Amino acid sequence: MARYICSPARAAVPLDNGTFMRGTALRAVAGASMPRRAPKSSVSALSKSILRAAWEFDPTRGVSVGLHRYDGRLPVYTKATIERRAGRIRRDLKALDAAARGDGLSARAKLEAGVLRSMLLKEQFALVDQQSPKRAPQYTLGKLNIVNYLLRNYAPLDRRVRAIAKLQAQVPAHLARFRGLADRSLAETQYEMAEMNVSGMIESHGKQLQALVPQLSPGTRRLVERTSAAAVAELASLQTELRSKYKPRVKKDFALGKAKYERMLWAEHLTKLPVGRLLEVGLADLEANQRAFLESAAAVAPGKAPKEAVAVIADHHPTAESLIPDTQQMLEDIRTFLIDHDVVGVPSEDRPTVMETPKFYRWASAATNAPGSFEKVAKETFYYVTPVEPEWPPEKQEEWLRYLNYTSLRNISVHEMYPGHFVHHLHSRYRVRSPVLKSFWSTAFGEGWAHYCEEMMIGVGFQGGDPQYHMAQLMDALLRDCRYISSIRMHVYGGSWEDATRFFMENAFMDRLPAEREAKRGTFDPGYLNYTLGKLMIKKLRTDWMARHPDASLREFHDAFLALGAPPLGLAREALLGPDAGPAL
Repeated sequence: MARYICSPARAAVPLDNGTFMRGTALRAVAGASMPRRAPKSSVSALSKSILRAAWEFDPTRGVSVGLHRYDGRLPVYTKATIERRAGRIRRDLKALDAAARGDGLSARAKLEAGVLRSMLLKEQFALVDQQSPKRAPQYTLGKLNIVNYLLRNYAPLDRRVRAIAKLQAQVPAHLARFRGLADRSLAETQYEMAEMNVSGMIESHGKQLQALVPQLSPGTRRLVERTSAAAVAELASLQTELRSKYKPRVKKDFALGKAKYERMLWAEHLTKLPVGRLLEVGLADLEANQRAFLESAAAVAPGKAPKEAVAVIADHHPTAESLIPDTQQMLEDIRTFLIDHDVVGVPSEDRPTVMETPKFYRWASAATNAPGSFEKVAKETFYYVTPVEPEWPPEKQEEWLRYLNYTSLRNISVHEMYPGHFVHHLHSRYRVRSPVLKSFWSTAFGEGWAHYCEEMMIGVGFQGGDPQYHMAQLMDALLRDCRYISSIRMHVYGGSWEDATRFFMENAFMDRLPAEREAKRGTFDPGYLNYTLGKLMIKKLRTDWMARHPDASLREFHDAFLALGAPPLGLAREALLGPDAGPAL
């Protein structure tokens, strides 16, 4: 269906003719990043079996990439099924290792083998190391998410709602299996996430779905009213049980420890990243961004505190009526800048549609709704921007619009649309043909690229050195630096989320509530370091690639990079620089 990439309160080797690359760089990387189509290899034979098994074990993953034959199906998590799946993963990894040792593998086959390996290692980490079905309730409860069915018009509404009804019919058994697996002594923040997940699912399966009932045929209406009532009742029962049986037994422990943390990093990147070196690089990035932030704040509001400079930026904002059209025009302006300054290839005349965020999705200030990589019908990309609510008092409406000021919205749009996620999506849609590469999206590659774009656009002169814009960009950079450092400190060096909260407040200039939310997120989402880690690895890759191709342009690097899709960054580095690529950081 779709992959949602949000700004909360804010796969692949090229098989075409390399249209977006020129001259020296095209010839230089032709052997590595642009391999010719090779005869079917043992990797190709393995890939179908590996992907099919992954989607059959968790059909919601198939749905997420736009394979609608999996609509309405839920995974079956029991001790026995998880053990069988873990065994299958081990066998598939051995088979991949054997295939990779064979002679004559093409560059594309090597890349596909690496992508499959990363996919399996990440799933193995979740099932075995993290024991997510047991210790992370959102892993199981999140499978009940019906937002994709509601938001994308890939089929008539009746058909999509019947898929929801099919899913809802499985909710009692799904929650019974959850109770059988879940640890009654959850980490404190895991418990909080469980409560949040259940509350959200009750809202989604109840009120949000009911809003569509008048548009349904009589038969579908009767069906979904029955299945929805039963699903909501089961979720409400679990909500009561969480509060009575789980909440009294919460514990403080949450850390992965160094060994598991390094396995997580390896699965995501497929390159060695020593934790000590990671922390050193992250602290240096934080220090550099803080210096630049304070310099920009002083230019915006001389002699005043940074928060007063933020207030200056917020003064210039859209009206409630102009928010959507102003954002649409903003995207055109950014797109024009990319083309005029030859920053990156824009491989299509496709445009995202800016629209108000649907009511049931307004926990995010802005979000990208991009189609799944195998989606054949609902191919549009929507850029949701959350408006003011008409019933809000004037002062609250003004507060929200000040938050979505033009400067901050422009930086969000660089991340989400041009040249961030949307341009990345266009390169993947129009330049990638391999089903293996279309099936995979590395968080570090995708989010790292979008975050890298925010900083890179400053470097190529976007907004002409405006200190207000630079300050807005740096505010987001500091937030992600703090995520990066807090993740490592909490999971490897024994830091608490209280320590991390103070760190966010002191180093990202945040108030207590948002700082605490960010810190707590890191306890159950240690991979949120990948925004900054991905950015730093891409910057290092760019430096090394440009050193080897001194006559190449920045666009040539960007196009060569995006032509890979979204593989682990260790594989991307090898694809562009060869096997002797050197350290990633």
